[in-house]
Order: sequence, then C-alpha cells, then structure tokens
Amino acid sequence: MSFTLQHSGRDLSARELVSRVMSPRIAVIASQGATELCQANHIPSVVDLLKPFGEQIEGRVTVHGSMGLPSAIDNFTLRFTEMDQLEEPDPKSSDRWLAEVVRAEANGFEDRYKIQGKEQVTNEYLNASPGRVFPWYTRYRDLLLSTGGASDHETFDHPIASIIAISSLSPDPINEIHQLNNMSTPALVFDKAYMDPTILKYYVLIHDNSRGNIDNAMDTLDKMRRTFGLHCNILKINSEDQSQSTLPRDRNAHIWIKSVAQSRLIAMGHAARDASTSRSSVSSFGSATAGTLSDLASQRSSMSSPVYSNNGNNSPTFAQNPVFAQVGNDDEDGTFDRDHLSLPSAESNKLTLDLLLRPETVAEPYGCCLSSDDLGAITQMLREMLSQSIIPYMERNIAHWNEQVAASRKGIAGRFRRYFGAGSKNPATAIQQAPTAGSSGGVIYPHASPEAQMRKLADWAFMLRDYKFALSVYETVKKDFAADKAWKYYGGSQEMIGLCLLMSPQPLGSKNDVDHYFESAVNSYIHKARSPFFGSRATLISYELFKQRNMYRESPASLTRMTADTSDLRNGLFLEQAAHCYLKSSRPSVRKYSFHMIMAGHRFNKADQKEHAYRCYQAASLVYDSKGWALVDDHISCSLGRQSYQLGKAEEVLDHYKKLLRESRQSPQQQAVYMKEFLGVYRDYTNKIEADPLRETFPEFPLPVVLGPTARIVLSTSQGVNENNEAWVELEAGQQSSSGSSGARTVSAVGELVLATVNIKNPLQIPVILTDVVLGCEHSTSTTTFTVPIDAAEEAHLALYEQQSPTFTGKVSFSAFDIDRIDRVILEPGQIRTLKFEILPKQEGQIKIMGLHCNVEGQVHAYKEIIKKGKRLNKTKEQMMSQVYEDDKSLDILVAPEMPLLDVEFQSSPEMLLSGEVCELSLVINNRGKKGLKNLTVRMSHPTFFCIGEKRSDGDLGLYNKHAGNSAIEAIQVDNALQLSATQQIMDSVLAPGESIKIPSWLRGEKIGKHNFLFVFSYESEQDGTAMGVRTLRHTIAAQVLPSLKINAFTRPSTRGLNEFILGIETENLQTVPNFEFLQISSMSASWVIEAVEKSDDSEEYRRIAPRQTVFTYYRIRKSEQAAAPTLTPERFTAKALEKLVIGQEKPKDVPPPLDLQHCHLSTTELHIDSSSPVLKYFSRASRLGWRQASLTSQFASIPAAVDRRHLFSVYGSNDIDLALFWNIPKMNRRGHHYIIGINLGVQQNPFQPIDPADDLDGDGETETARRALYEQTMRDQVALVHALTTNPQFRDDSPVKIWISSEDMVRHDFSQSRLCNTPIKVMIKNCSWNKHIGYTFEMLSSKDSMVPQKTSGSNDNQLPPQTAVADSTNPHVNAHPFFWSGPTFSTGYLEPLAEVEIVLMACFTQYGVYDINRWRLAVQVVKAQRKKAKSIAGSKEQLSGSDSITCQVDERDSLLPPVIPQGIGKGFMQMPNLAHYIQVS
Repeated sequence: MSFTLQHSGRDLSARELVSRVMSPRIAVIASQGATELCQANHIPSVVDLLKPFGEQIEGRVTVHGSMGLPSAIDNFTLRFTEMDQLEEPDPKSSDRWLAEVVRAEANGFEDRYKIQGKEQVTNEYLNASPGRVFPWYTRYRDLLLSTGGASDHETFDHPIASIIAISSLSPDPINEIHQLNNMSTPALVFDKAYMDPTILKYYVLIHDNSRGNIDNAMDTLDKMRRTFGLHCNILKINSEDQSQSTLPRDRNAHIWIKSVAQSRLIAMGHAARDASTSRSSVSSFGSATAGTLSDLASQRSSMSSPVYSNNGNNSPTFAQNPVFAQVGNDDEDGTFDRDHLSLPSAESNKLTLDLLLRPETVAEPYGCCLSSDDLGAITQMLREMLSQSIIPYMERNIAHWNEQVAASRKGIAGRFRRYFGAGSKNPATAIQQAPTAGSSGGVIYPHASPEAQMRKLADWAFMLRDYKFALSVYETVKKDFAADKAWKYYGGSQEMIGLCLLMSPQPLGSKNDVDHYFESAVNSYIHKARSPFFGSRATLISYELFKQRNMYRESPASLTRMTADTSDLRNGLFLEQAAHCYLKSSRPSVRKYSFHMIMAGHRFNKADQKEHAYRCYQAASLVYDSKGWALVDDHISCSLGRQSYQLGKAEEVLDHYKKLLRESRQSPQQQAVYMKEFLGVYRDYTNKIEADPLRETFPEFPLPVVLGPTARIVLSTSQGVNENNEAWVELEAGQQSSSGSSGARTVSAVGELVLATVNIKNPLQIPVILTDVVLGCEHSTSTTTFTVPIDAAEEAHLALYEQQSPTFTGKVSFSAFDIDRIDRVILEPGQIRTLKFEILPKQEGQIKIMGLHCNVEGQVHAYKEIIKKGKRLNKTKEQMMSQVYEDDKSLDILVAPEMPLLDVEFQSSPEMLLSGEVCELSLVINNRGKKGLKNLTVRMSHPTFFCIGEKRSDGDLGLYNKHAGNSAIEAIQVDNALQLSATQQIMDSVLAPGESIKIPSWLRGEKIGKHNFLFVFSYESEQDGTAMGVRTLRHTIAAQVLPSLKINAFTRPSTRGLNEFILGIETENLQTVPNFEFLQISSMSASWVIEAVEKSDDSEEYRRIAPRQTVFTYYRIRKSEQAAAPTLTPERFTAKALEKLVIGQEKPKDVPPPLDLQHCHLSTTELHIDSSSPVLKYFSRASRLGWRQASLTSQFASIPAAVDRRHLFSVYGSNDIDLALFWNIPKMNRRGHHYIIGINLGVQQNPFQPIDPADDLDGDGETETARRALYEQTMRDQVALVHALTTNPQFRDDSPVKIWISSEDMVRHDFSQSRLCNTPIKVMIKNCSWNKHIGYTFEMLSSKDSMVPQKTSGSNDNQLPPQTAVADSTNPHVNAHPFFWSGPTFSTGYLEPLAEVEIVLMACFTQYGVYDINRWRLAVQVVKAQRKKAKSIAGSKEQLSGSDSITCQVDERDSLLPPVIPQGIGKGFMQMPNLAHYIQVS
C-alpha cells in the first residue's frame, strides 16, 4: 500500500494543542535488533520512528462515552516515550536547554511591528501568527509542554500501554519477548506508590524487507498471537534504499527532525537527572533482588482488573536489562558509571539546537531507506493499535471505574461512606489504598485508592474527549482533595475543571468563573505544592484557550500570576505575552503594553537573555519616547545602555547613556554612577577606534544645557540687560535700533569690544566640570548676506584644538576677531551660570555666534548649538495655524568702520526716596568711540518719574523757584493735546571722541513701590552716510519709592453762590520719624481759582505734620473772573470729534487748541513757588497726562484701537482743577510735592453728546433736514459703537441746572404795626451745561405742601415732563409756624447753555420764629434748541435769550396763565432741596 504522510506547517489551534499535550502516553521498550533496524535509517530508536506518526493519526476514530453513545474523533494523537524516560527530566537541565533555545531564537530576529501608539495596532499585526511575532514563545511553549513526566497528582503522563518491539531477524523471538516483557513493567518509576504497573502490552514485530523472509516473519507473528494474545502486529520497513539513489537521501528528514531534537533534549534531561543521583542511592537500586520484583508481579496479578495480566517469571535486575545496560558499567557491584552520565558535549548541543532551529543545515538523512509504502505501513499499524487495542482498553477501564468507584462516591451517602465505612475488609488492600506523605510533605494517594482511581477515570475520559463526564468527576473528587489538604491534587482538579469548560463546545456561562479555576490551580501549584512546572503548564494552556475565545482582557491576569515563580525566563515570556494581550483587546492599551514590556525586559535581563531584554526595552521606549516621563525614560535608557554594552553595541551604548545625562528625579548617587559608566564606555570606544576624545566632537551631547533664548550681545558700554521683554521692545520701536534689540543685529565697529553673554545650566544633581569653554563663531566679509558652511562648527573646533597650549593666555585669536576662552568652569548641581565672552572684531563684515565649545570632565568634547527664535509670526492663516518664527539676528554682529560709542551713567541716583520727593541727578554722557556723536535722544519707560536736560538756576535746584508774596495768580498757556513726546532730545551738538558732559536730571517718586527704570539712548555719527545709521544703548536703574503722605480731597457746594465750592484736604503723615512741613498749595485750572477760607490756616498747627498725624485744611474754590471763555472749549472739541467718528465722514485729524490755565498759589510762608520752572511744568503735565490716558482707556474701551485718541480728547477740561501740595523735611533736606488730579466741578455728563441737528455747532449753515438724515443713517450703520458710547457706565448724567436761594438771615418786624412780614427772596436758576438747552418748571411750596408731587384724579399726565427722574429727598426740617408765599409761586422758562435767570419772590410770615424757606420743586427737561427769532416759551414780556444773565419780574397776571410744558427730547430731572435755609423773624 502506498501512503504519503502529510505534514502541515500551520500553527496548531488551542484545542489541538491541548488534545496533543494530554493524549494517551505509550511506553516503548525495544530489542537491540529492532533498534539497529531503525538506526539503519539514521533514526536513533523505535520511539523516534513512531513519534512523528503518533502526533497526528489521520482519519476518524470512534469512541464510546460514559453513557455508551458513540462519537467520532478526528486526528487522534498518541505520545511515545522510552520506558526509562517516564519520569520528569532534570528541571535544571530542561531550564538550561529552554533558555538556550529562547536565546537562539532572538539571533537575527527583526521586529516587523513598531508599536508607538494605537495607530500601529493594525489588522496585519492582529492577524499575524505567534510564530511570526514572537517565535521564541511558541518554541518555548512546545518544548515545555513536551518535557513533562509522570506525576503523583494526575495520570496524563502515566503510560496507558507499552509497546514491546523485536526484530524479525531475532533467532528466538518468543524468548526475547519474554525477557523484555518481564522487564517492561517493573521500571524504576513503577516502584512509586502512585504508579499503576498494570498496563496494556502491545507486541510489534519489525520486519526488514531488505534482509528478511516475509513468510518467516508471518509465522513468527502467528506464534506471538498464540502466545501473547491478539495485541500483536507486524511493521514492515526497509533498511536499504530501494530507489537506487534516484531520490535524495534526505527526502524524509523533515518528518523526524523535530521529534529527534526533542528526544535528544529529553534524553539529556534524564541523563542529568541520573547524574545528580548519589552513588549510594543508585547502588541500592542496582542491588534489588528478584524476590522484590516477584512481589510486585504478585501484587499486580492479585488486583482485580478486566484487562490481561502477565504472570511471567521473575524479572532480572535492572543492570541486566539491555535498555539500561547502556548506562551501566562492568563494576562488580552493579552500580552506574558516572562517566556515561556526563553532560552532552558542545558538538551535541549545537546539533540539537540546529535540529530545532535550523533543520535545513542538518545533513543527517533521517528515514533515508523508507519508501512511501513504509511510511503508510507505520501509520496503518498505529491506526490499528489505536482502534483495536488502545481505545477499547480505555473504554473498558472507564466503564469499570465508573461502576466500581465513581458511582459509589457520588451523592451524600458516598461522601459519608468515605469517612464511615469506605475501608476495605482486606487489611493489605486497605494499607495500599491509604494516602501517604510525599517527599515534599504533601499527600500522595496510592494508585489503588478511590481518589486516585477517580482522578484516573476523569483523565482517561478527558483523553477520549468526553469533557462533560470528566468535568463531573473532577468536581466530585476535588472535594476529597480539599478535605485532605492535598493541594497538588486540588490544584490539578481545578485546572482540569477550567480546561473542560474551555474545551467544551458549549459557550461559557461566566468568564470570571473559568479564570477563577485557573487562579486557584496556579496558587495551589506555586504557593502550596511548590510545583512551578505544572503552574506554568496551567498558565500556558489556559492562555492559549483564552486567545482562541478572544478573551484577551482576562489573559494578562492569568499570565501575571506566575510572577511569584523563581524562573525569570518564564516570567519574562509571560509578561511579554501579557503586554501583547493589551494590544489585542477590543480597546488597545498602549501604555499598559509598554509597562509590561519593561517588566518583561527586567525579567529577561535577570534570566541572562540580553537580546530579549534589549528588544523589550526598545519596544517600550518607542511608546514612552514622546511622553516626557523622566523616571521611565531614565530606567529604559539605563537598561538599554547596559544591555547594549553586554551585547557589544558600543555606539548604541553611548546613544542610550547620553539620555541619562539630563534633568531628572534620579538621586545624585545614581547620576554619579551614570556619569562614571558613560565616561568609561566612551573612553573604551575612543581607544577602540583610535581617536582623540578631545579632538572628536561627541554629537548632540546633553551637557551642559545652553539656554539659547537668554543669549545676548551688548556693547561693552551697555549694562548687563539680558531680558528682551515687551517694555524694551516698545521703547526701541521706531528707533531703527541696531545695537542689540530683540531680533536685530548688534552693530559694532572695528576695534570695539562686544560682550556676549550666554546662560548654561547643569541639569544634573552632581557637579560638572567644564574646561576650555569658548564660543563658536563664524565671520563673513559680506554685510548683507551670511551663509554658514556645513562643517563650520567642526572647522572652528579644530582651529580651537590647535591653539590649545600649556601657556594659556585666555584668548583665542583668529584673523577676523579675537574671543575669550574660559579655562575652567565648575557647575554645581542644578546651577544656572552666566558666561561672558569678549569679542574684539578686527575686520569689517559680519560675525555670527553659532554655538559653544567645551570639554566635559576633561574627557568629552561637546559642541552645543545656540538656538534662539525670533518673533512668532501671526500674519497669515498658515502662520496662525502653526508655529512659525522669524529669523533671529540678535546673535549677529555687524562690524562697521570706526563709529562713536556712547557710555552713560546716572550719578547720585538714590536707591530709595519718598513718594513725591524730587531728587537731582547728573547724567554723565561719554563718547568712547573714535568718531563724533550727535542727535542724542532718550526714551524712558517711566516718563512721569524723570525729567532730563533742564539746567538749574543758581542757588536752588532749578525746580522750586521762589518769589515774594504768599499768594499769586498767573496765567500760563499749555498744550492741551493728549500726547507726551516719546523721544526727548538731550543734546543736538556734536560730542567729540573722548569728551564727556554732565546733564542735570530730576527724579520724582511718582508711585509707591519698587521700579526698574529703562532708558534707550539713540545717537548718530557725525559722519553722514554710514552703514550703521542710528545706534542705541540700553540703560537701567532701580529705585524704591516709600510712602510719605496720604492725601484725600473732597468738595461741597458753598452757600455763598452758585460758582463757589469748599475744598477739604486730609493729609496724613505715614512716616514714623520725620516731621513734614507744608509749604504751599497751588491750583491749575482754566476756570477756577483757589483762595483761603477766612481762618488762620497758616498757623504752626497746620503747617507741620508730625509722624502718624492727620491734618485737615479747608479752602474755597471760586470761578475765576479773569478766565476768558475759549473759542472752542475742550468739551465742544470732544463732542465734535466723537460726532465725526460716529458719522464716519472722515477720520478726526485735529488736535485740541492750547488752553490758558490759571495757576493760583497759596503759600504758608512769605515766599511762594511759581510755575515758571520747566521742570515743574514737565512733571505737572506728565502726571496729568498719565492719569488722563489711564482714565480714558477704561472709560472708552469701545473705541477701536486704530483710532488715535489724541484727535478725540484733550488733557484738561474747562471745569477741571488740579492741585499741587509742596512740602519739605527740614532736618533731612528733602523736598517734594504731590498732585491731586482729576477734580471736576462742572456738571457730570457723557462727553459723547448726540448733537441736536437744530443746534448749529459748526456754524456752517447746514440744513436741519440734511444733517438729520445723515446722522440717522450713521446711527444705523454704527449702532454698536453708538450704543457703547451712549450707555457708558463710567458716566452718570446729572441735572444741568443749579439753583441758589439768597435772602437776609435775620428780619426785624413789629407785628403790632403790621400783621404780615413780607420778605423778598431771590432765586437764581442757572443752566451749567455747555450744550444742552433746557426747559424748567419752578414751584415754591409753602410749609404745608408736600415736597414730592402727588398725582390727583383728573390731572393731566402730560403736565409732568417726560422721563422725569424724581430725587429721593425729603426735608426733615418742619417749621413750627406756617408761612406762605405772596404773589406767583409757579413759573416756567427756557435756558440756553450757560444761561441763568433770577426770580424774586415774597415770603409772608405771621409770627416771630425761625423759618426754613428752602421749600421748592424744580422740574428740568432737556429740550430742542430754539431759534434766535423764537419767543420765550413762557410767554414772558422779556426775551430770555441773548444775554448770560436775565432778570424777570413775575407779576400777578402771569400766575393766572396756565404753565406751558416745552417739548422734551432727552432725560428729565426733578430737583428738591436737601439742606435748610433759615430766616429768623424777630
């Protein structure tokens, strides 16, 4: 029969793997002739001949389950092993070989899947076979599962049957079978109580077709069947090649390569196990007598069993067994020779590895003489043995044990029988069935015990794929194991319960329950039974079955349970598989994957698997590379560096170790170790390549850290100003700076020193020593373009290297420039240090600073590039969407011909001064260049603090000029434009080279706090047409302003008139030592002046203010009689400008006209300080301007930033008044003054006034209709701006009308002569608004009338002005006696802006007393402007417009006319008195 064995290269499924690992095991014992026949085909033994065919018996076999129902099984598996190799091989030898195999698999492996994130978890990776992703794991899994041996707690590795094979060429085959038969059962392992020596025996006659006679062989087979029964068969093979060399000799080698390699490993393990056995123990086995073996045979024959039992003769000693004779010696005592049990040679080890890993390199022609018919005969013989002998034998035993043992153990009665009557009546049998203590202290059940038989029953049922029945038996027997604390048995039962559930085709009820069984099994194996092999087997099998069911989320937990195991290799493999499970779950967890890869790398490293450790750490580094987790990165880099060093990858060692020399949270001791290891590796590397470490630059060395943004170039005369903040940028804007501003080149001249500063940082926690530190610069002769060569840094380094000499001078000289070199720098842990280098240009052109050269610890040369970005660009959409920066040229030096060089210094600059104090300074200007200097200007960050360039007068500071008289009023015209010159001219003459001048300056403490004053000086060369243009110089000084006086001012209307106020000033001395002397108060206003109240305010009590003392002084403010009304008031200018802005006809371009201010001085001495000093004028305007700009910014935030506020607003208003308080401290020779700014005595109203089209402000005669149409259209177009201006919350409109009542304070009258006392009362009503036209309704109330108007039935609602605002004011003063008014008490009228009217009324009193006559009610309404020809709205005989002050006499006939309410267009107000006005009648 022709037959070809098909071997597929596919990976086994999890079910196939479990079925193969837990398949029936067949022990083989062969004669010498049968072995020689196999060796003729280069196959070492009969076991090796049969093993590949037993792994997959093709076809379908039928088995009967526990219920007797048949079921078909495809591809049944049988395992074959030598009779003397039933036990577990030496664990140490197995672990060593497994480690070698895993290590060999890593050689040349290339990871195809670089996992950095979830994007790399592709379908290609998920669908890849395990052998492609991690072949070492599959190899380890297969070898580990094949190295098991017979164990006491399960029977999967106990032989079910034995094959006794002889050759047909044997002269006495029957006798030879008898000898082998007697020696097969009592092997060493069968001496153990848990091994059942009663097994099925199957006899095979191997016939050589090339040398023997087939007829004789068949006769021998007949004799064997008559003698030993039907379990006999013949196997026909050839020992000579029948193909006459037409086919390759290794055509069949692939069938046996894997099995032969595994057999070699197992044989080596057993040899090592035997070698570790002591000579005394081995000798005791060799001296065993025949009587002992006879006892074993008699015990075997006495046990009731449905199978055939051999009662042959006594077997000889083991030394006489041909199989064991190969490990024996010729000593008389019959002991083993240790020389034959030595470990395999290196050549044998290499051959075994080649068989496993590189079978194509093996030249051994296994099965060279076997034809396809021979291969088919082997398969057919195994199929017949399986179907006719093995399966029926197992079915009979399963039925027998189920009936005799399992059935009686089930149920409650069976449980009680175990404890109260399960004992055998035969004492000898009872002893055999009792559990004993094992060598490790655990419980061992003899093979005849019910517990062992039930376990064997379940195992055999599992082998025959009856998982449901096996599960029920396992669940029954595990309770007995738990009760006896047989933890190894209990763990095995839990393992098999989980396997039955996973192998069953039914879906799982609960995944957690299945995982619980394996967890319990592994804990029992590892922590209680101390059996790591079975714990590993349970983990591997459960993991494979979990994968098949896509239970990747449960798999990592099962794999990491073995971390308590001492095998680092096993744990490394399991942790790596757990990491991949996190990627293959439904939601990939990349960080968990990388974390487990790190742990796997750690265990691989402990297992001396350097390649695998390096691979795991490398995979983890891909994930953590961009996370910025310092501790994880350091651990990975350190591990990779050390693994690379042990693997001989020197360059990779340096790459990994340099990552450790950075800022991290490692301890100083650890960083010191890193530094030492790096320097040692680098020294070895440079010695290996024969390079000078100080000449060769280490690429991208991390030490030191160069802080590129802090690098700066300044002229030698500049201060060490390193920051380029917004204040400097703003000051240098518009100066065309060429001397080191942000992003601009520094301009220097030939022979002019330039100072370069750069900050370096030591990121480590240990000191670092730098030597030979120098800047790397490049020179170009062109002044417009600059191209850096590719190897410029290297060429510069070589030039520096050549200039090193023992005679160190601190300078490095080049043809175009000289530069400093720092010999030694010690950077303390974490220190940031500023290095300063002087550069002396010697040729015109450009010098560009590229980087920093240094030697670290005298062993590594590092070049650190200085990277400095320019301003970020945000003009285009692409720039805003990404980070784009302009080219920074602040590290470029433009070397020009000889130029002037400015040097400035402020002499006598105080570090501290009081608030308001004025100190005189001297600004020293020095030209250190070789050309003349001109057009010197300065821009300041605090213009309100400094005044530069005003020469002083003789005998004084040039600030407080005094004149005779304690009071004075002077008129000074000031610029009312809202601007302060940004650039101040210091000198316009030429300052020759080497000359210096002093310019007086003044510093005033404007604001409390610590201040840094920034100055940018600009100047030009006297020689026109130079390439340098304008040069700038930065300068800064610092000062602290301390509190001096706390001043509060308040005003209230005066009772003397409408245009008078009372001013109160509260002054508190905040100092604790000095006494302040109050010298003078000055007012500055266009309309108001200040004068003293009739009180002795110049007394000593009010002049001196003691420490922590508060003084109150009062003054009167009145309208100035000398003030002339300007043609265009500031308020009118602002209203027109805002109107133009809203209308949008054109952008406002005008500026407010100059304004005449009245300066009024009140001194406490005989001399007063006038305002003629330019310094005082400067400080006064600067303070006022600073306050005005700040208030306008908050009040009119809605005005677009593009609109220049200088064309909208003015500095001073018509009704503004500022105060200046002058003081000194005589004992400390300190002087100063404070400003009180922002007092407004006019009517509060919004500066934006929508102009009534009927009011022709411009006087241009524009028609009312056209202007209204244009205005309404604009209001619709710019409704948002108009709404923001009209509803400005910063302003609160008040009533534009003020009222003042005057009369005699005391009236004498004789009521006996006249019953009525008539007293005239004058009422003055004034419109204080500059633009509003108002209509008013004035009503005098008697003592009985209510102040608040009452609405009566039938009254006309239109009689009240629309939008009336009623003031919440009641008069608490109630007159004791009533009085009444004589004549008309109700009048209405119309007032133009700034117009007033006087009304005379008569008050009538009937008794003596004190009366409050201040009882009136005034309704005010903003109305339309009336034309010049319009009559008075009140119908008065005299016209009320055309003069500023008009007096109207109201007669009795006017009171009879009904009041006329004017047409309102704006907000209305209701005014009532809130103070009493008393008249005493006596």
